[in-house]
Amino acid sequence: MGAIAWRRQLSVGQSSIDDDHRHLIEYLNELDAALNARVYMPARVAKTLMKLLEYTHQHFQREEKIMEKVHFPKIEEHKRRHADAVKAIGDLSNVFAKEPTRANGERIYAFTADWLVNHIIMEDTQIAPYVRGVWV
Repeated sequence: MGAIAWRRQLSVGQSSIDDDHRHLIEYLNELDAALNARVYMPARVAKTLMKLLEYTHQHFQREEKIMEKVHFPKIEEHKRRHADAVKAIGDLSNVFAKEPTRANGERIYAFTADWLVNHIIMEDTQIAPYVRGVWV
């Protein structure tokens, strides 16, 4: 694992969405640091995970409102992808809650980091032409 760096390819050109994505990356990097700490503390991982999950939920709501406002044509498919990710992360989190091992935490990180970066690059950038310059 390793820290994720913000890069230009992750920008959709709408400040609140880009800011949310930066925050999500910060939370993922905090999770990575907690998992790779010299002394593994499950409580620290759980606390960081909770912040990440709460912020992800809030971000999805904000992003979907923006997509509605700009009449993004693939909004239903996009919402489904969000819901699928929430379910998958929730399932992984439930496993971690029962067995708060480093390995279970790493599974959450690996899935979420991969999903988020791919989702931003492959899915969220499709909304860029609709949201550039939109202030919400």
